Amino acid sequence: MEEEMPMVVLVVIRVRVWVGMGKLLMGLGVMGGIQLTRDMIFSKLLGGLSKCFLFLCFYWLSSFARGFFVTIWIAVVMFKSNDILRKQTALKGERKISMLVGISLAFTIHVVGVYWWYQNDDLLYPLIMLPPKSIPPFWHAIFIIMVNDTLVRQAAMILKCILLIYYKNSRGRNYRKQGQMLTLVEYLMLLYRALLPTPVWYRFFLNKEYGSLFSSLMTGLYLTFKLTSVVEKVQSFFAALKALSRKEVHYGAYATSEQVNAAGDLCAICQEKMHTPIILRCKHIFCEDCVSEWFERERTCPLCRALVKSADLRSFSDGTTSLLFQIF
Repeated sequence: MEEEMPMVVLVVIRVRVWVGMGKLLMGLGVMGGIQLTRDMIFSKLLGGLSKCFLFLCFYWLSSFARGFFVTIWIAVVMFKSNDILRKQTALKGERKISMLVGISLAFTIHVVGVYWWYQNDDLLYPLIMLPPKSIPPFWHAIFIIMVNDTLVRQAAMILKCILLIYYKNSRGRNYRKQGQMLTLVEYLMLLYRALLPTPVWYRFFLNKEYGSLFSSLMTGLYLTFKLTSVVEKVQSFFAALKALSRKEVHYGAYATSEQVNAAGDLCAICQEKMHTPIILRCKHIFCEDCVSEWFERERTCPLCRALVKSADLRSFSDGTTSLLFQIF
């Protein structure tokens, strides 16, 4: 993106010229007897200011239009990709490998294409936690952060597609493992995305034009704020990793044949013969597939509504991706 300061200064000068002309006309009207009313002076001044405002808007649009529309485009693609991935996850064993491979290739081409197009705009440095080569203007810093934040999520969707291919025909424990892996990938990306803006804002705040004291103070405050948010993301990631390594079902246990026969070998959710039955803490029994999918959305038993699952970690097992932008 181009430097906007010279043009902005020019517009400010033009505004001051028009204000000065307004004052001059008012003075002439008073001192020289020229018949200019206040309304006439105000209308001329307003006309000049309107031209300056339109000129400034045109310059801003011509300078930032490409970056603005590219940001909108990749955001729309990311939102649509999230819907596609959720639908593919919901298909379970009915999803087609060829479709998932095609989706992965399309996502890959999109990510690589955007980075290739903007290879000279300092987009790649923050990906490896390096600050941009030069101090970016504010809007260019926002552009770098938003593009990287969106494309990193798109890259995470490629990894999720690979997981869906691997767990295509999963049932029971493997289905639960698929959900845990999708959740782990999402929390890993949340941690990485929290770190992505750091080198950009670090370079932006260390601008000596603001004064050494001010820049150092702002940098210190930002890094302190960032450290607290990163610690929270690290804790969530390790909680997801711990859940992946846990072999037992944390909302119940695998039921014995005697327990299944006593309850009647029929799942109340799918109304079919139980497959890998799970007995909850409230003693109700369901298929593992059915109850695992239930607890992706709920925390209570499907029958008695007793609280079974604690609110410890949000699950992303349905393949969804966090849609909030990580700007700071």
